[in-house]
Amino acid sequence: MKKAILWLLTVSLIIGMVSVFSLAGCKAEEEAAPAEEEAAPAEEEAEEGKPINIGVLATLLGAFAQLGEDSVDGVKLAFEEVNYTIAGRPVKLFVEETDATPDMAVDRMRSAVTRNGCQIVLGPLSGAEGLAIKTSADEWPDTTIIVSASASEDITMRGIKPNVWRSSFTGGQPMFPFGVWMYEQGYKRIVTIGEDYEYPYSQVGGLLKIFTESGGEVAEKYWVPIGTSDYSSIIADIPRDIDAIFTTLSGSDIVNFLTQMEKFGLSAGIPILGGTTSLDAGTVTTLGESLDGVVSGSIWTDKIDRPGFKSLYERYYTLRKRPPGLFTGLYYRSAQFAIKAIEAVNGNVEDQEAFRAALQETAFEGAVSYVSFDEYHQCIMDVFINQVKFIDGEWINVPIKIYPQVSQFWTYDPEEYQKGPSFTRESIDILFPSTSK
Repeated sequence: MKKAILWLLTVSLIIGMVSVFSLAGCKAEEEAAPAEEEAAPAEEEAEEGKPINIGVLATLLGAFAQLGEDSVDGVKLAFEEVNYTIAGRPVKLFVEETDATPDMAVDRMRSAVTRNGCQIVLGPLSGAEGLAIKTSADEWPDTTIIVSASASEDITMRGIKPNVWRSSFTGGQPMFPFGVWMYEQGYKRIVTIGEDYEYPYSQVGGLLKIFTESGGEVAEKYWVPIGTSDYSSIIADIPRDIDAIFTTLSGSDIVNFLTQMEKFGLSAGIPILGGTTSLDAGTVTTLGESLDGVVSGSIWTDKIDRPGFKSLYERYYTLRKRPPGLFTGLYYRSAQFAIKAIEAVNGNVEDQEAFRAALQETAFEGAVSYVSFDEYHQCIMDVFINQVKFIDGEWINVPIKIYPQVSQFWTYDPEEYQKGPSFTRESIDILFPSTSK
């Protein structure tokens, strides 16, 4: 009995001691609460170590696959310069392959945001893709899209989206000065050929607007599906009383067209004038001497005395054994815009409002040009009139004239310009009727 009482007393004493220590512990936690507030910055620093997820939409499938590979190279080269780390936060890239179609671009955009949690997306490449992404942009209000190459005109005019910027060009932007240059060189009557979608519409439309206003005329316009392999019927139909053929074909399409032009014996008789994507470095390397002297209008060039270009050129040449082309340069620039804006907000991409304000104000000396954004989220840049030449054992695009700091509206009043119709196949036929028929 005594043992039982002793045991009960011992248990009671232990319970009492535990209660005292528990109450003391609660009091200690209450008193320590302010210290948690003081420790908050440490938690914020830990947040800074979280990855910044960046999506990359690139045409790694179809006729523009090589251009897509070049694009991904450009993004990687830019982030290698900062060791994939910005403001203490690691950067993770999620490459989403597309095939230049609007549906797949939107699908891959959804994948980048919903599956991979991307706060920033770079791309896409094709004009139709870019316009589809802009149209669907409201679906991703917490993600900023920096269109890297898509040049459909309406991405940055006739209504803009608060989460969409474009670091590349509108199709017409380099064509306005190129059209002026063409007419000044004595080209008065031309035909055009391009793929049948938004980007070539904006290139041809922009060129013909300034060219016809200067006094030139278009004899005929040809449109082909992406991936066309046989151009024999078009080549046979081309009027012979013209001064030049202007082409906006890209990738394998331009290679097929020019190769067949040569087989028909027309390449030597009718001058070829190239659109911005037609004479990319890859195409020039592939076709070589057959492009000797061909002129194009672009926002990129293969030879310019600028430190940024020299650095990019050397690193890319080490990687691919050829000069960096247009799409490498465009996606490289897009990544640079993203990096500089992220740095400006000290890595806090979760605050998309602050990030977008920083992006809008970002301007810098790029690889080939000083670049900045206009009020419509469109990049302002230099335009190059390039000519293919053989220099130091390579066929490259060399600038023969530079038009500095060209805007998407050229010298037109922005409000008046946007009142005009978007360039489509139908509107181009109405605005600039062919004279051969």
